[in-house]
Amino acid sequence: MIQMNRVAEVKMGGLEIITGDKSELKTFVGSCVAICLYDIYAKVASMAHIMLPKKLNEKKQTVEEERGKYADDALMHMMDGMIQLGADPKRIQAKMAGGAAIFSHESETGLFNVGPRNISAIKQILHENNIPLVSEDTGANFGRWVKFSLNSGEMTITSNLKKTEKII
Repeated sequence: MIQMNRVAEVKMGGLEIITGDKSELKTFVGSCVAICLYDIYAKVASMAHIMLPKKLNEKKQTVEEERGKYADDALMHMMDGMIQLGADPKRIQAKMAGGAAIFSHESETGLFNVGPRNISAIKQILHENNIPLVSEDTGANFGRWVKFSLNSGEMTITSNLKKTEKII
């Protein structure tokens, strides 16, 4: 019997949308943020690996491999793709993890403190689109493995540094 891979791995700056053929999304984030949008009833979910808050050059076409790179661009691609696959915009919810201050020289307000800027940008876009952020595990100073289950709607966050695992 052939076992199909039911996990979609989201690469840095990438974005994946899954339906019933896949059951899990996963990625690793440090200062980047893993944002998941999902409609648990339609069984459609999406994860983006956000690297930066905003796409600076709007004229530049987004390449397929980088649809998840910028918060503003990624969330629009996620919502559009999910709706095309049957998600109801009124039922879409969000969960996110990451946005850590990985480097010791990062200050909370510094230009290079990308994690908090990513978190803030994502929250603003979610608010503008009336998408509730139902849970998050963000900030701190360590990376996280992030898995999202389409079947349960649970996000599992694992930190090797902190030797912890939590479900949100």
